[in-house]
Amino acid sequence: MLFGWFPTETSETLPVISSMAAAVRVTDAEQVRLWPTGTLGVGLIELPLDGVDASMEPARGHDGSVLWMSGEAFDWPSHGGLRGAADSRTPQFRSRLLDAILAQGAESIADLDGEYQIAVWRPQQRTLQLLNDRFGALPMYLGSSPRGTAFAGGVRGVVLGPGMSCEPDTQAIREAVSFGGYRLGSRTNIRDVRMMPPASVVTISPAGTSTKRYWTWSELRDGDATNEQEFLEEARARWRAAIATRLDGARRPGLTLSGGLDSRAILAEASRQRSGVRTLTYGVPPSDDVKIARRAARAVNAEWELFPLYADGWLERRTNRILETDGLMDLVDLMHTEALPKLPSAFDVYLSGYIGDAVAGSTLFFGSRPEDFLATMPYYGGELAFSYADAHRMAEEMIAATPGAPRFAAYEQKLPQSTNRITAAARPFAIVRRPFVDYRFFDWCQRMPPAWRMSHRWRERWLVSTYPECFARLANQQTGVPPESSRVRWQVTRTARFLWRRALGTARSAGLDVTVPERSYHPDDRYWSQPAERADIEG
Repeated sequence: MLFGWFPTETSETLPVISSMAAAVRVTDAEQVRLWPTGTLGVGLIELPLDGVDASMEPARGHDGSVLWMSGEAFDWPSHGGLRGAADSRTPQFRSRLLDAILAQGAESIADLDGEYQIAVWRPQQRTLQLLNDRFGALPMYLGSSPRGTAFAGGVRGVVLGPGMSCEPDTQAIREAVSFGGYRLGSRTNIRDVRMMPPASVVTISPAGTSTKRYWTWSELRDGDATNEQEFLEEARARWRAAIATRLDGARRPGLTLSGGLDSRAILAEASRQRSGVRTLTYGVPPSDDVKIARRAARAVNAEWELFPLYADGWLERRTNRILETDGLMDLVDLMHTEALPKLPSAFDVYLSGYIGDAVAGSTLFFGSRPEDFLATMPYYGGELAFSYADAHRMAEEMIAATPGAPRFAAYEQKLPQSTNRITAAARPFAIVRRPFVDYRFFDWCQRMPPAWRMSHRWRERWLVSTYPECFARLANQQTGVPPESSRVRWQVTRTARFLWRRALGTARSAGLDVTVPERSYHPDDRYWSQPAERADIEG
């Protein structure tokens, strides 16, 4: 994570960036370096990768320019590629990166596949540029006051800039209760602190701050594939490469394994490339999700461990993460943080199934209608929310502002403001890598015509035909049947599961010692409805 303070006038920056470092650092394993000067103070917090001797020193140009980088990259086709992820952590790579940005501008990193933040300082012009990857994997926030501009990977760091206001953004809170628990655009809970958009360059100078996109969704080839078999073969090759590059340098690779399809897809391919892949599942033990995950791990002889949700102290474990996630994750999503302390002992590289169902399937997919976009967000409604008419108008505006096909409005809003936060919370505990947003694999999947994508048809065909050991007979938790099952089988199984739960519930009510399976791995309503828990939650 990068952070820093750009003062309006020359001043001592060390106290400012020191306090910011203390605020945004989460674990003792994270290494901290500070570079204070009178005109700019920059800090870097990085979790080292086991066995990789990587310096945190910035690259320096002949003209006095300086480049810092946080995170890592996996490929750079337009500039000679990379030998591996470890290569991107070296001073030599940062020098290549600085030369490219100075010569060609921010557009030079349009195909730099990775998860990163970059800062480039030009002292002669007294200009600082901040750049991020295409998906904004590492959130960056900015805020300004009459005394300068602060930036950091956490809102809690930005508000420590001298003169910064902590006035709440009530509009952001209303957006969160209206749309899926998250805010829209660049909003945070603090009125004067904004989040940097993905694929952007922010320029900070004495004249002010400006933001520009260096890449947009409109540059993708969209839905133009015609031969499904050829498309499948190329997708398989790109997926294998995505997993291989994200296994690079890992001594103890692993993942959080659910009963769904995305994490299982990673497990299936990673286990073919490496032995000893580890898995960690979190959920309530009697849930279908946990049972399916255990079977999936057994299918490839992977190590499997369960972290039980809703064990004693669950509410404290979630609320203890509110500050370090800047109050931007709701109480449901904070369940993903309960198992974070287990990550360092479980694995050093965490292969996340982030948005696989959207990249290769039909989740979040819609044509162009605002009402369909609202359904994917989703729109909650309620007494505190925007009216449906207002929400519909906002959806129209978001679609119109999306630089590409309308369906990428979800990528502009939900992914950076909601889904990204789950993996961002894990980064202080393990090296997070997300193979579904490998640029080559992602770009290829966008060529999928809507007819192939709908109802996850192509995604299920890909997984069952490529990894039958993991998918042909093992159910998808969401449906209770294996992928590619008929709708009749799904409906019959759904009814049978419901009746079986009802029967067991009746038996338990009669005093019999039986366990009723849980449909969901996090049955929030049942736990939150307990009077003692309601009292704690509501304050």
